Amino acid sequence: MGKTIPLAHGFRVVASMVFRSGARSGAFRRSVFNADLRCASEEQRMEIVWRTIERYVGLSPADRDAIAPCWREHAFSRGAYICMVGQVEQYFYIVQTGVQRLSFPHDGNDICVGFAYDGSWSGEYTSFVTRTPARFDVLAMTDSVLWGIRYDDLQRLFRELPVMERFGRLILEELLVGRALREIEQLSMSAEERYDRLVERSPHLLQLASQKDIASYLRMTPETFSRLRRRRS
Repeated sequence: MGKTIPLAHGFRVVASMVFRSGARSGAFRRSVFNADLRCASEEQRMEIVWRTIERYVGLSPADRDAIAPCWREHAFSRGAYICMVGQVEQYFYIVQTGVQRLSFPHDGNDICVGFAYDGSWSGEYTSFVTRTPARFDVLAMTDSVLWGIRYDDLQRLFRELPVMERFGRLILEELLVGRALREIEQLSMSAEERYDRLVERSPHLLQLASQKDIASYLRMTPETFSRLRRRRS
């Protein structure tokens, strides 16, 4: 997959990444993108994993000892594909730093359906769960550091640790509710209301994502998005 970096979105890398170079195909090669990541201890770097999991469940020291070896740190350079349409997603990610875009190709355009950023989940979740080819691309829009866990390791933790089984259920509930609410918003809100809701929830995306991608995500033309942004500024 294009340029990759083994690091710690929040993501992780132990895998290579794909870079868009005109065409969707690209050379698969590894590279290191942030030497500073190696200076901190693994326990310090894994803090994002513990903070994220413990938003949902409490962990004992024994739980942490069982969970820690399963997570790997990955780094992706800007423009690298974390997962591409047709691949099977190998990791479930937590984002440490960076912004990623979830999209699918249609009539020569990339239709954006979501973003991931610090402290959120990333990756092609449907492919990860079903073990089937991805229907979405996941692209690093900025240099990104992710922590990832493989499917088999996560399933084993679900079986062996009741607290992780509860964690998995709560995550699934959150994702399902979030998707349902987004569909309601897309169908019932005006363009202005959708724009205002995005600014209320994720104002930083206006600086991190392109106007084209945000407009696609909000299901409006770039011209409409630009007009709303000028009107609200």
